[in-house]
Amino acid sequence: MGDVVLFGAGQIAEVAKAYIDAYGADRIVGFTADAAYCKGDSFAGLPLVSWETLPERFPPDSVKLLGPLSYRGLNRLRHDRHLEGKARGYAFASFVHPASHVCEAEIGENAFILEANVIQPFVTIGAGVMMWSGNHVGHHSVIGDYCFVASHVGISSNVRIGARTFLAGKVGIEPGVSIGEACVVGAAAIVKADLPAHTVVEATAANALSGVPSSRLERFL
Repeated sequence: MGDVVLFGAGQIAEVAKAYIDAYGADRIVGFTADAAYCKGDSFAGLPLVSWETLPERFPPDSVKLLGPLSYRGLNRLRHDRHLEGKARGYAFASFVHPASHVCEAEIGENAFILEANVIQPFVTIGAGVMMWSGNHVGHHSVIGDYCFVASHVGISSNVRIGARTFLAGKVGIEPGVSIGEACVVGAAAIVKADLPAHTVVEATAANALSGVPSSRLERFL
């Protein structure tokens, strides 16, 4: 068992604590968030410390970090704070729910994977990936760093997904497809062909490409 500080002070962090308390090997001892998001000095009954002052309360040799558990800025916040934390000397934990089926897969640090995910052999999941419940990842697929995968997403075999991509609920990706970095794929879309980086696929209009680069959406996510 190790002591972990969760990055977040909202509903997702609250959910994460409940899962880790019930099923994880680690112990949550506090929360952190950017100072502008710290509304008080406690959250969920534990200390809430600003990211800016975290080493004063929880130095790197006393805890690991997990998060941020957020897709804000099209997963850029998670990317930035993870690298900042490593530069400060922090190690990062991961959480994989025991009710997920993981076989011969490689999972990076700072991952957060909930229940009922099926991850087949020879899959690679990068650092900082968040996967909500009930997804399928086919064999020999690669999910890049800091992706967010919502629920009931079907990823076929030999798929490549670029870093920071956001896959909404009930997305389907056909075998062998490559998706570039920082894409947004809307709910229930079916991806049948390769997508260049920063593509937005709408959930309507027969999966039409929106014509808007995903960078235009970062401030809304």
